[in-house]
Amino acid sequence: MKIIKNLTFKSDLLKITYDCYIPQESNGIVIQIAHGMIEHKGRYEWLCKSFAKKGYIIFINDHRGHGDSFNNKIPLGEMGKNGFEKAVDDMFTLRNIISKEYPSSKVVLLGHSMGSLLARRFLQLYENQLDALILSGTPSPNLFLGFGSFLFRVADKLGIHSSPKIGDILSFNTKFKLFTKNKDMIKGYWSCSDESVVREYLSDIKCQFRFSTNSFANLLSGMKKVFSTYPKKPQNPQLPILFVSGDEDICGDFSKGVQTAYQHIRSQGYENTAIKIYEKIRHEVFNEINKEEIFADTMSWLETQNL
Repeated sequence: MKIIKNLTFKSDLLKITYDCYIPQESNGIVIQIAHGMIEHKGRYEWLCKSFAKKGYIIFINDHRGHGDSFNNKIPLGEMGKNGFEKAVDDMFTLRNIISKEYPSSKVVLLGHSMGSLLARRFLQLYENQLDALILSGTPSPNLFLGFGSFLFRVADKLGIHSSPKIGDILSFNTKFKLFTKNKDMIKGYWSCSDESVVREYLSDIKCQFRFSTNSFANLLSGMKKVFSTYPKKPQNPQLPILFVSGDEDICGDFSKGVQTAYQHIRSQGYENTAIKIYEKIRHEVFNEINKEEIFADTMSWLETQNL
């Protein structure tokens, strides 16, 4: 395969970096990947290569304020004014690049965690640009999205620009002690049960920052939009949509929140929607110990959609 890294395109206040994985023989399908919060496109190299080996062309970008998509105006952890929507705009720009380079290809959007929220917002706005949607580790909704967004905006205006650590926020979940009861932080880390993945993440300099309060406010308001009524009925009710999650994913409220997200999308009129929840699997499903099995299941689902 051919791998082209750190290509760029211009956004509003910065350049967005992206990578492209091109298989030796393409099956005519492009997978566009949206990564999660406080990480970067490099963490998806195994997944990108695995898809490319199966004939899929892969495009993946660093979201604004992540990876190499930053500058003095949009530093790491800061997505900028209206940053959630701007990140969706960036994904749409990348989608247009894909259209120009591979005009006859089908396009699958795969979003993980925050990327799954961005992908669902993309679905609300640009449904006709998608041929399938895969959502992994999608976060759980709650009744305090609006209030939480308000609090973070107040904090930002008061000059408090750095948000709490993700672990501190997740600790409000009563089941968080399932992980923290293990005194070994690596073994008890909430995002993944594979110790090597956790060690690599905790030592990755591109993952050692916090979200700004402004970005958190935008994320929560974006999440509220994602769980709201869609602006119009689906043009393609049979659009293939797959939810993939673990029953130990605290972000998905231990599978309850993922099921809520699944039911919400079905309630908006999308009929060809499936959900796969894996036992004893945490947040980063494609980094887990049985990632090969999860990848194979995802591949099988894709192949049955006859794209």
